[in-house]
Amino acid sequence: MNGVDGLMIGETSEDGGVTSRIAEPVCVHHGGHEFIASSEMAGIFLRHAQQLIDDGDTQLVPLLHRGGIELLLVSDTTPLFVHFAAPR
Repeated sequence: MNGVDGLMIGETSEDGGVTSRIAEPVCVHHGGHEFIASSEMAGIFLRHAQQLIDDGDTQLVPLLHRGGIELLLVSDTTPLFVHFAAPR
């Protein structure tokens, strides 16, 4: 099964918007690198990545994280893993 491993970051509210369930930072693993992002930014990245995977498409997807912004290549063969970041 193709898809994004890890956790669900947000849930849909009654008005169709996405609400964050957590305020903890999230770690996104991609290409041997770890990126610490807010749950909101990780959720946006994951939703876009999942849509690309579902469509069998390949694109650069922006991820805003603590160190800046990265354009990460996402396709249906890209290994991605997401988890809550360890507290600092």
